[in-house]
Amino acid sequence: LPISKNCVPCSRAMAAGSRAAGRGARALWLRCDLRVDDNPALKAACEGGDSLLPVFVFDPARFNTPTLAGATKSSARRARFLLESVACLRRRLEKLGSGLAVAVGTPQELIPKLCAGCSSVTVTQGYCSEEHREEGLVAKHLKGSGTELKKVWGGTLYMPDDCGQNPNSTPLMFTSFKNKAEGRGQIRAPLDAPSKLPPLPAAAGELKDALSFMPSLEQLGYPASEVEQAMQNDPRGVLPFEGGEDAALARLQKWMFDDNKLKDYFEIRNGMKGDGYSSKLSPWLALGCISPRRIWSEAKRYETERRIQNKSTYWLIFELTWRDFFVYMAWSQGDKIFVPGGVTGDKTPWRGSRDKLERWKAGETGDPLVDANMKELQATGFMSNRGRQNVASFLIFDLGVDWRYGAAHFEELLLDYDPCSNWGNWVAAAGLTGQRVNKFNTRKQLSDYDPQREYVNHWLKGGDSSARKVVMSSAPAKEEKGKGGSKGGGRRWGPGGGDRGGKGNKGQKRAFIGGYGDYLDDAMGA
Repeated sequence: LPISKNCVPCSRAMAAGSRAAGRGARALWLRCDLRVDDNPALKAACEGGDSLLPVFVFDPARFNTPTLAGATKSSARRARFLLESVACLRRRLEKLGSGLAVAVGTPQELIPKLCAGCSSVTVTQGYCSEEHREEGLVAKHLKGSGTELKKVWGGTLYMPDDCGQNPNSTPLMFTSFKNKAEGRGQIRAPLDAPSKLPPLPAAAGELKDALSFMPSLEQLGYPASEVEQAMQNDPRGVLPFEGGEDAALARLQKWMFDDNKLKDYFEIRNGMKGDGYSSKLSPWLALGCISPRRIWSEAKRYETERRIQNKSTYWLIFELTWRDFFVYMAWSQGDKIFVPGGVTGDKTPWRGSRDKLERWKAGETGDPLVDANMKELQATGFMSNRGRQNVASFLIFDLGVDWRYGAAHFEELLLDYDPCSNWGNWVAAAGLTGQRVNKFNTRKQLSDYDPQREYVNHWLKGGDSSARKVVMSSAPAKEEKGKGGSKGGGRRWGPGGGDRGGKGNKGQKRAFIGGYGDYLDDAMGA
């Protein structure tokens, strides 16, 4: 992609500034690790160098570009959350005596130019193929100038050497992964945030400008109408999410300590309305504004200070272990979590229509629980874990639509999108990892989890308690467990089902945790 003169440092100025740095300079390429606390890559980049250049690159291909079935890579609202997170990181780095160079373009072009003259560039290891390809291209372009790309693992609760199993071939059954991690593994204490950082290398010209530059949503490719909408917070939303490490740590303090919610988490985690039913840390986890190890450490501190250790305090860590499970599944399975047949390689065609997909996206299926959740997602970029389970099941089993189209829609809209949890959950929900799958009966789920219709009325009736209530039939059918069939033309799913069923096999019953509704719904909605 061409470098925009009005928003990206030019190569000549960058090279001039970096030459002044000398070979004692190190660089840190930041992506989804937007924090100074418990950041292994930051620690590694600081070691042995006399100066440090932190860099973040906004790649236009990651924003308003088409993906599958009408979806785009990222909504303007999710991009806003990222911009806020990067801006917060810059402020925190500056307080520590450093800064953050920001540019718009492709990493393989800009990282070598920004970091020319640095002896090494450190980056947090990516988990999926898109990140791997990006790292490979950057490493290739750096090699010509003799600069090494150093990859550091970070962002998981259990490090690869401590997860209690071979990280390259982890089980596809969560219970097996969890038992090995808890039984044989260990969680390392989080790294404290540094009190001071090495100074920035000497910079001149537009490289100096990069240390204060921040793009607008328009410069990332969004039209004015989408930008205007993205900058507004819907008052019906569970939280006015603000990106950044400061907001992440504040949310952790408020939910866990100030509001004292952790002790009741197991009992309240299936909520859908309000800010307290889950930690809702998942958007910040997705961008690395907070680490899972810091959440674990604070939960342990809570247990000690409040003298409370119960199923709820354990369950938050249990949900973080779910998050690790999807990271290691993506690491082990590679592109299998993105292809139509999933891990199992199933060849059965999907028969759901484009019209059904569009009605599902718009929240116009006629199913109150599904429609309310889809409208919340569209308006706020968030959805509870309970909602994610139901809307995914409905799209796959009731409408017979290709699961990848649902995953792509979630990728576009969810503030807490991360590739491992989002695509891992969707491929598993579709029965394509070889494990047993539940087909959710949305009528029963509505009666169980929203018996007074507070949530559906909140989103379908504008929250007006005087409005006509949604009336559902009584005595809904029991949930059906997947035992076989085909995606669009196989067995039917009983009286409460819908169109046609999906497939599944015996094995681990799992919860769909969304793109981060609270693995933490927790860690996906958490």
